[in-house]
Amino acid sequence: MSTDNKTIRRRGRPQGDEVKIAILKAANELLEERGLSGFTIDAVATRSGTARSSIYRWWPNRGALAMAGFLAETAQKISYPTTSSAVADVKSQMMRVAEVYGQKVGRTISALVAQGQSDPETLRALLEGYVLPRREEAKKALLRGIANRELRADIDLDVVIDALYGPIWYRILVPHAPLTPAWAGSLADCVFDGLRPPAAVSVRMA
Repeated sequence: MSTDNKTIRRRGRPQGDEVKIAILKAANELLEERGLSGFTIDAVATRSGTARSSIYRWWPNRGALAMAGFLAETAQKISYPTTSSAVADVKSQMMRVAEVYGQKVGRTISALVAQGQSDPETLRALLEGYVLPRREEAKKALLRGIANRELRADIDLDVVIDALYGPIWYRILVPHAPLTPAWAGSLADCVFDGLRPPAAVSVRMA
């Protein structure tokens, strides 16, 4: 391909992944500006400069697109750090989740969860794009904690994840109290105190 042709392609419509990125960026911007109630496929198409057909090529409806846009923006903000202490990493991540979701983002995900109750595609996007991958990342961190002897070897990983993150989801969906990093840190300490090997508990209490 000649240089002129490459230049023409760069100046034309974005291709492939660039189209997806533009759509997801526009979707998240519109979610933040209008909320789910004001979120439409037409608005995303206009904002991103793409055709409706391009959007429907990848996402079956507005709920799935809204979830994809939300995840593309927020997933990197709540990733797990990796240090010498797996327990500290999980606690730090939980506090970051509380910081991010304690703001307008929390209302967005609450609306998406509600949408998923009547929309199987949105629910699937939530589970496959967010919930299940995050649980796998949490399990990896907890397994590091077991390997480092920060946590007991007999813990049930799924139960521990529910104990750590269930209260966060409760405050997102039933906002009876604020979701704050300090509260999330205290929650992590409370759960992890019951999961330490006997020697680690003795050292902590000394």
